[in-house]
Amino acid sequence: MRAAVVLSLALALLFPRLPFAQAPPPFSVAVRGGPPQPGSVLEIVVRAPEGAYGPQGTAFERPLTFAPGDDPHVWRAFVGIDVLQAPGPAPFRVHFASTAGRELASTGTITVAPRVFATRRLRVASQFVEPSAAEVARITAEATRLDDIFTTVTIPGHVGPFAAPIGGVPGSNFGTRSIFNGEPRAPHAGVDFRGAVGTRIAAPGAGRVVLAEPLFFTGNTVIIDHGLGLYSLLAHLSRIDVAAGQTVERGATVGLLGATGRVTGPHLHWAVRLGSARVDPLRLLNLLGAAQSGAAREASAVPGV
Repeated sequence: MRAAVVLSLALALLFPRLPFAQAPPPFSVAVRGGPPQPGSVLEIVVRAPEGAYGPQGTAFERPLTFAPGDDPHVWRAFVGIDVLQAPGPAPFRVHFASTAGRELASTGTITVAPRVFATRRLRVASQFVEPSAAEVARITAEATRLDDIFTTVTIPGHVGPFAAPIGGVPGSNFGTRSIFNGEPRAPHAGVDFRGAVGTRIAAPGAGRVVLAEPLFFTGNTVIIDHGLGLYSLLAHLSRIDVAAGQTVERGATVGLLGATGRVTGPHLHWAVRLGSARVDPLRLLNLLGAAQSGAAREASAVPGV
């Protein structure tokens, strides 16, 4: 179910005051997806007049990255609402340059609704709660490396549909406040799929593998850059079947389900980052799932998924 995003658009056309100058036709801005809550993934779709170029913008105080749509006058950008985003109105702004020397700008508001998350209490090996000095150094280095990855934005030719990386029903545990061995930790920034060790894990969308190796908390991990700041992290694998730098299509095997890293049992942890925002993979599927694009049959035909 989708909720309408409340927009209050104020169109501004800024141009030199020339005699008898006529303003170009206004452009339109639409926000799709939702409901707008912590963890949601939205899309801003802009239709610009002839001569407009170089779209830029901000939402939730983060830059927007636009890619051309199928129509030469249409541009699109994804917006991630972080799991810890407070409810309330959040402004956004989109602006273009134009061949006529004018700036075209539009502002609006995305009103974030509250979302209730559960709390879970888990027991894990003590080193994952009280790591040694050497492990702390490793954790810090890996966190810096991941930040560098997630803040890198590439522009793909196309962002296609997505599908779940494994069959079955995922746990509805995105955003769950986690307490490990009695110690509060960061919110759970992904969804977990239970399964047997060795179950095939598929790429949820097309992209380029930017990391394929063991990490302290997530064990054997694969990260895929889908473009426009959108990344998938697939964790706790028993085996990795891809390498960094490799291009993968949706449905390609990236590894096997396992129980490596900080886990209580075998499962796949699928996390999605959109820039610095930690977003819900299931909300991504709501917006860009294969069924939304008419490609559901292709996804369901992938062996082992």
